[in-house]
Amino acid sequence: MKRIFFFIACLSPVFPVTGQTVLTLQQCVQVATENNLQLKQGAAGVEFSDRASAQSKLLLLPNLNLGSSYMWNFGYTIDPVTNLPLANNFEANGYQLSAGMNLFAGGKVGNTIKKSASDLQLATMNYKNTVENIQFQVIVSFLSVMFAEEQVKISTEKINTTNAQLENSRKLAAAGSIPEGDLLSIEAQLAQDNVNLIQARNQQEKTYLDLKLLLQLPADEQVRIQYPDAAQLDAILNAPVPDAITVANYAIEHKASIQKYEYQLESDKLAMKIAAADALPTLSLFGQMSTNYSNATYPPYVTEVDPYGTQLDNNLSEVVGISLQIPIFNNGTVMINKQSAEFNYVNDQLAKEIAVNALRQNVTQAVNDLKAAIATYDASMKSYQAAKTAFEFTEKKFNIGSASAFDYTNSINTLAQAESALVQAKFDLIFKSKIIDYYLDKPLDL
Repeated sequence: MKRIFFFIACLSPVFPVTGQTVLTLQQCVQVATENNLQLKQGAAGVEFSDRASAQSKLLLLPNLNLGSSYMWNFGYTIDPVTNLPLANNFEANGYQLSAGMNLFAGGKVGNTIKKSASDLQLATMNYKNTVENIQFQVIVSFLSVMFAEEQVKISTEKINTTNAQLENSRKLAAAGSIPEGDLLSIEAQLAQDNVNLIQARNQQEKTYLDLKLLLQLPADEQVRIQYPDAAQLDAILNAPVPDAITVANYAIEHKASIQKYEYQLESDKLAMKIAAADALPTLSLFGQMSTNYSNATYPPYVTEVDPYGTQLDNNLSEVVGISLQIPIFNNGTVMINKQSAEFNYVNDQLAKEIAVNALRQNVTQAVNDLKAAIATYDASMKSYQAAKTAFEFTEKKFNIGSASAFDYTNSINTLAQAESALVQAKFDLIFKSKIIDYYLDKPLDL
């Protein structure tokens, strides 16, 4: 397989960097991670879950509320200070300070705290899964750009070869070694080669546009990729194929797309306990302080009200008590909430089984695809070498007039097809190997 190293090195293009941003695969992954909108949403979801988890712990503390009111009374009403009826207008002011604390709520508070912690882990796993998917999309897009650029290089080299042959053929035709009609066939071949180059460049620009969209970069920004070292690609092409069962078992145990269900099911279990707690008695401690002021008078007996501060002191009221609430009938709300929580748990159990089965199937297919890609690459390499040898032989025969222009153009087209097929097989093999790396949590780099 040493010939692969030489072949990759020959095909690797070099771009000028003046006025362009040159990105490695690792830099592309970093830019996508920083700019991707889905990841920003996921990060916001993790932050929200983190705050919700912290807030849930405060449920263990008492609540404390302060209130105040000011009233203008017109006509017949009740004085809130004396609780006597009045027919004249007056103003009243009141303050209330209340506190409450749950002593027993069927474990609802403790389970809510635990559920918030599980929801935080679930949000983190969802974010990790999104990161992994974005990274995989980046490497797919990066490989597409590499493939498109090598197709441009192949088309350019083919034009150079045809141009050189056209110049040589003109000399041969002038010397009478070949018919002048052969020039027309080669000129037609050159025209077709130019069309192929235009199409290859259009595809190259499209792949770059797709990459920039994935990285959330402006469409008009000049970006070029930096090719990885040829030895790295050679190592990928020669890497052994892992066992499908081993890959699947690792992915099921470690991939965020599966692990998230562990936290989801734990959250569902706690949700069932929280729903069941609504059917249990609730015991709470409460306390309240209140006071009032009124400027109401009762002529002729009371014509002057006490000062504001004096009334607030005299009207101070303090209450401490224990409250017991026993649910008896709540229009079926408790029952439907329990059933809904149980349904969510069962549904997520099934979703996990479906995801695990799909993952096993996908891993098995990925391993089989990798084996097929290796076989295709080896066959394409042999086809390319045979086509190259055949072209060199036909070119020599054409230059001495023992082969027709048709034979020459057919031979060069066969070589170009074999070269293009080899490049396609190479990148397909790299892509299939990266799928396995994705399942094994190996670095998605080149």
